[in-house]
Amino acid sequence: MTPMITVDASVHINALNPAETGSAASKAFLDWLQQERLSIVSPTLLLVEIASAVARGKNDGKLGIEAMRHLRALPRHTWLPLDPAMAMAAATIGASYRLRGADAVYAAAAQHAGSVLVTADRQQLERLRDAVPVMSPPDALSQLPDILAHFAKDVDKAKSDKDNGVKLVEYLAGKRPKDGEREV
Repeated sequence: MTPMITVDASVHINALNPAETGSAASKAFLDWLQQERLSIVSPTLLLVEIASAVARGKNDGKLGIEAMRHLRALPRHTWLPLDPAMAMAAATIGASYRLRGADAVYAAAAQHAGSVLVTADRQQLERLRDAVPVMSPPDALSQLPDILAHFAKDVDKAKSDKDNGVKLVEYLAGKRPKDGEREV
């Protein structure tokens, strides 16, 4: 299982606006996610934000709906509904870290999934460091490949040495002592 990533709407919207600062990095990050076939987890709020931002920016509702449908159809994407439990988690994070409501929803989604939150939003980057792993698109592009390579190496080692893989799983489940310890 590969680690999951939550991408804030700010990255998607920034990638769609080449005149904005950071647009190239946001686009490169989104392209990298698809190229690497990584799993993404997002709140359903992202669909609303994309449809609205595109429709408003292009003054065309049909383009907004088309952009939302394109995003919704991307593979390896898990959608978390903004249900009462998610809303309560987001409200707690929003109040605790003084965030705008939508920004708190993305943080709650990342926290729920145990994922890294990638955002172009300065407030999220500054305020959420104690709540969830958070990074900008340029930082994600420079750091995530190494993290994922290390993760893949561990998975490959476990696959190549079946007994070690079993030992690791059993150890993590608390069923077998570490090497050098006696079973009781």
